[in-house]
Amino acid sequence: MNSIEGEQYKQQSPYQWFAVYTKSRAEKKALKELEQKGIECYLPVRAIRRRWGKQSRVIEVPLITCYLFVRVSRREYYDVLVANGILRYICFDGKPAVIPDYQIDNLKIFMEKESEQVEVTSEHIGKGDLIRVTEGPLKDVQAEVTEVRGKRKLVLRFRTLGCNIHVDMGTNRVEVLKKPEKKTGVLSY
Repeated sequence: MNSIEGEQYKQQSPYQWFAVYTKSRAEKKALKELEQKGIECYLPVRAIRRRWGKQSRVIEVPLITCYLFVRVSRREYYDVLVANGILRYICFDGKPAVIPDYQIDNLKIFMEKESEQVEVTSEHIGKGDLIRVTEGPLKDVQAEVTEVRGKRKLVLRFRTLGCNIHVDMGTNRVEVLKKPEKKTGVLSY
């Protein structure tokens, strides 16, 4: 199968990625229950060192708190909602947000390579340039730069994931695709 046929097959697949919102600290339990039901899930985690008194331990915590990614067809769509700990699908404009396969694949690669340098925030940040990463594990991923911190730290918004990700990435590793247009004091694309 050549790459064009592979892309057509992916587009015709009845399975799509969605983000679901979970109860606080229920991401891992929900993941386990959904996997037992045969539902494909992804929970990006990062290792952090926690201290309890004189002792410290490395633990895995979800990258995006209260988020879990599921890949379902119409048949399993409602099975996800009845799992313990799952509250609802993440929606934009009243519809569950479909996340393209390549974005989940890129997130997985990114987490394998750079998970220690990742920080996630849901704070409201102003809009900026639309960029494409030119090298590294996020190569060819498009995102919106919402903030530049010093020379090496960018805040990127992945619209379909519904969050902002802080990344230590030099501005020499990105290419500007589009500058925001200014209309009556509001930035838009």
